[in-house]
Amino acid sequence: MTDLSALRLHAFPLPLKLAVSLGLVVLGFGYLIALANLYLTYHLTDGEPGLTVSDLRRAFYGNRETTKLAAKIDGGSMEQFLPRPGDKEKILSWIQDGASREGYEAVVRPILAENCVRCHNPEGLQRFTPLTSYEEVMVVTQVDRGEPVSLWARVAHTHIQSIGLIFLVLGAIFSFTSVPENWKTVIVVLPFVTLMVDFGARFLARSFPSIVYLMIPSGSVLGLMFAVMILVPLYEMWIKKPTSPTS
Repeated sequence: MTDLSALRLHAFPLPLKLAVSLGLVVLGFGYLIALANLYLTYHLTDGEPGLTVSDLRRAFYGNRETTKLAAKIDGGSMEQFLPRPGDKEKILSWIQDGASREGYEAVVRPILAENCVRCHNPEGLQRFTPLTSYEEVMVVTQVDRGEPVSLWARVAHTHIQSIGLIFLVLGAIFSFTSVPENWKTVIVVLPFVTLMVDFGARFLARSFPSIVYLMIPSGSVLGLMFAVMILVPLYEMWIKKPTSPTS
C-alpha cells in the first residue's frame, strides 16, 4: 500500500498542481464574493452604514418594540427606498391605526407598488419577503422577532452542507502540506467547529440576543482558516523550495 504520509504538494505532477491551484483560487474568489454578499445584505439593517453587532442583533433577534415593516422603513434598510416626503409616515400611521385592508388599498398599496414591489415579489431579489398583497404585507406588520425559523433552516441546511464540503476538500489538500501534524489537526478541525457554532448562534439569537457577539469571532476564525488553507498550499506548491531529505 502506498504511504501518503510523506507526500507533499510540491511533489504533485504539474497538471495536478495546476488543477489544485486553480481550484483554490476559485474557492478564495468565491469566499470574497460571499463576504461582499454578507455585507450588502446586513450592513443597513439598523439604518446605519457599516456591518456591526447592532445589524446582527436587529436581523436575527429583531426589534421587539415595533413591527418588522415599521423597523425597516423607520431608520432601517428600507427607509432609503421611500424618498418622497410623507410616504413613510403614511405607512407608519396605517400600522398604528390597526393596519386595515381599506387603508392598505387606499394608501399603502400604491406606495409599496411604486417603491418596493420591484424587489419584494416572488421573482425579485427579496422574494422571501413579498409585498404584493394585503396578506403578505400583514406578515411583516407583526412584532419584529427577527429571522424566522423557516428562513434559518433554509439558509442553514444549504450553507452547512456546501461549506462543509468545501472544507473537506481544503482539509484534504492542506493535509499534504509540510505544516507540523499537530497544527494540521487543529487547522483542519477548527472550520467545522466554528461553522456549527456560527449557525447555532444564529438560531439561538432569536431567544438570546447577546449571543450575536459569538457570531463575530466564530465568523472571523472561519475566514482565517479559509485563508490559511488556501494560501499555505499555494505557497508550498509554487514558492517554497523543497527541503532535501536528510540522510
